[in-house]
Amino acid sequence: MDKKKKTELNMENVNEVVSLSSKILHILYVAMIIACVLIVTILVKEWGIFTFLLTLLKVLSPLFIGFVIAWLFNPLVKKLEAKGIPRIAGSIIVYIIFVILFVVFLKFLVPTVYTQVNDLIRNLPNIFNEVKTGINDIFHRFSHVEGIDVEAIRLNVMNTMESKLTDFTTTFPALLLNMVGKFFSSLVTIALGLFIGLYMLFDFDSISKHFLSLLPERKQFEAQVLLNNIGGEVRKSVNGTLLVATMVFVCDSIGFAVIGLQAPVLFGLFCGITDLIPYIGPYIGGALAVIIGFSQSTFIGIMTLLICVVVQCVENFILQPVVMSKTMKLHPVTIMIGLLIFNNFFGIIGMILATPCIALLKVIWEFIRDKYQLFQK
Repeated sequence: MDKKKKTELNMENVNEVVSLSSKILHILYVAMIIACVLIVTILVKEWGIFTFLLTLLKVLSPLFIGFVIAWLFNPLVKKLEAKGIPRIAGSIIVYIIFVILFVVFLKFLVPTVYTQVNDLIRNLPNIFNEVKTGINDIFHRFSHVEGIDVEAIRLNVMNTMESKLTDFTTTFPALLLNMVGKFFSSLVTIALGLFIGLYMLFDFDSISKHFLSLLPERKQFEAQVLLNNIGGEVRKSVNGTLLVATMVFVCDSIGFAVIGLQAPVLFGLFCGITDLIPYIGPYIGGALAVIIGFSQSTFIGIMTLLICVVVQCVENFILQPVVMSKTMKLHPVTIMIGLLIFNNFFGIIGMILATPCIALLKVIWEFIRDKYQLFQK
């Protein structure tokens, strides 16, 4: 009887040790992913690889755009090909639909944003005065506090705001001309990329097979599996993120227009772009809209805040689970640490690219782990 109890006790201890070991291995697994991201970003920063790649991408940007477009559209063309439509015809059909939607989008967006930017600039003095009045009221409420020179702080804040407004109004014309020049230059680059992408799409699978043929024959199958996994993971991330950001742009623009916020499409577009940054992006985009809303009136400010909160809740609880389907299976802590690392090295662009890059590194790590049977129980 005593031996039986002792055996049961030992089994319980073994189970506890196994459970603890499993948790430790899981923590080590997450830590290794984070360490890999940190090491790669440090090496890229120190060796100047990112700067070199940016320069190379500027030169080869039409080729890169064409490859990305062909890579994104290849699954659609394959589906049409499976239904009996020749690949060339399917590629042309997909391209025509995409170009029509892109032109309609630009035709609607560019004039609207241009008009609303001009309206916003004309109203900047009024907005500044409203903000100035609100800040003065706040400092007036705390003017009786002893031990703090409230008036000096208020003057410092006012002078800083006036200086920033003066700098903005002085540099904005040159900035606007520069943006217009870059926009038309980008249109030429995008047009070249579209033509290159169309020709790539005609025979996209053969291009990937050609690159695989450069590897040793015994490594081609593993490389094909790795590329398929990377392509699937990154495609889900890119497609899902762009779709969710577009929905946020549409919902915010409609909501801002209904409540009477100035430049609703402009701020909706800004919210959609910043939504590409996981977790913190929506708050960055919504904060500016809320500030402008309160500068118009308290009611518009509160309604703007409410719209941002509602859209964010819809995104978190409906759009993200349905559209993204949690396909990346990345822990929020891992994504947040990746955002901090990429922001430190590459700024706002790094934050936008952080999640796809982490997903890519995760696929590569899982491939190495399974190939070499690391951390096997």
